[in-house]
Amino acid sequence: MEEQRRILSIGAHPDDADTYSGGLLSKLREAGWQVRLLSVTDGSAGTYHMDESAEELKLKRRSEAAASGRLLDARYDVLDYPDGRLEVTLAAREHLIRYIRRYRPDVILTNRPNDYHADHRNVSLLVQDASFLLTVPHICADTPYLAHTPAILFWADDFKKPYPHSADIIVPVSRERVDFKVQLASCHACQYFDWMYWPDHMGRIAWPREKQVALLAERYHGLGRAQCGKHRERLAEKYGAEAEKIYSVELYEISEYGEAPSEEFLRIAESVE
Repeated sequence: MEEQRRILSIGAHPDDADTYSGGLLSKLREAGWQVRLLSVTDGSAGTYHMDESAEELKLKRRSEAAASGRLLDARYDVLDYPDGRLEVTLAAREHLIRYIRRYRPDVILTNRPNDYHADHRNVSLLVQDASFLLTVPHICADTPYLAHTPAILFWADDFKKPYPHSADIIVPVSRERVDFKVQLASCHACQYFDWMYWPDHMGRIAWPREKQVALLAERYHGLGRAQCGKHRERLAEKYGAEAEKIYSVELYEISEYGEAPSEEFLRIAESVE
């Protein structure tokens, strides 16, 4: 019996691993892959409420992450590295090596090291620093090494220096799947319906939740449609007349530090819905 394929999405905070890649993750889950989500930090700094303790926020964000994970039928782990203080250390690298080895993913998703947030950059660096060492027997010898480095993909961003994100893989995403991504994001209420409004849109905090969700949906649909339009020529070249059916897309850059994505992965990821 063939072993179930696995994908691991690694983010810096408890709303990164799912909300950037919900379209691809849900596609793979429906195709029988096992999905795992990981936040490397505890999310304990993501608020402007000075009367809310770090411990209170940490527990809230773990609960919100678990709710999102349930929608994806996935385990969502949150590590204890403090939010806003993540460093690229040997201890953190070896923690990640052991975690990845135990799960044995075929594909890892994460962000690029080009980013405004130090935690985002450092998670990407930790993943890349761990990549080759996953296969080295004498490193973290207490945890069985991997025979091959997983494929590593970077989800999309808008940063231009030192180079823009490269859309090596374009994942068609249906309108219904974008709605599902909004559901995932809505699980993280303390982020998307409070923290994200600070400090320039504080009036939105008092909006009814339905109105807040509608604005979030407008953002998700708008971004996906814009990316779809930007890559319309490539989509037409690849899919021909079927390209007209593509409503939205997610974009992924292939890291040189991992193996090439498998044909099975690409068949699922690039399928038109």
